[in-house]
Amino acid sequence: MAYYKKRRNTGPSKNDLKVRRNMEAERQTRGGVTLSQRFPNVERLTVKLEILGPQKQLFSKATRAFGPSDRCEFSVPCPGRCGGGSFDLEGKLTAVLTAGQTVTEATGICQQPIYPGASEVCGCQLRCGIEASYLPEPAAAPQAPAVPPTAPPA
Repeated sequence: MAYYKKRRNTGPSKNDLKVRRNMEAERQTRGGVTLSQRFPNVERLTVKLEILGPQKQLFSKATRAFGPSDRCEFSVPCPGRCGGGSFDLEGKLTAVLTAGQTVTEATGICQQPIYPGASEVCGCQLRCGIEASYLPEPAAAPQAPAVPPTAPPA
């Protein structure tokens, strides 16, 4: 009787493939849109972030710069006691960019409870400065002066 050894698959396992597919799907849904696709008139966007704890101690400080071809991710995870909160800047940025403002500031406080069922909220504060530069408006083509129609010679 012949003995056949089962060949072992040398490629990635099913679980690895599943994890990769899920990560790719999340990446596409979360940050799949570029800045120029969402806001076509914005040339550059800079967001300066400071996260302060409940006792006003500085947790983190960062600057995010977006160009026209950069993918947009407008949420910031909270590093505070809640463990899972986040600050969503999308609404504020949309309002600022559609209004055409160049410089503005915003603040927000994490409202996530410090543990499930707690009445006390995390209390971390986000301060952000938003600077935007816009593409120049296309110059209107000068129109030729209207020439009154002339009557044919009689």
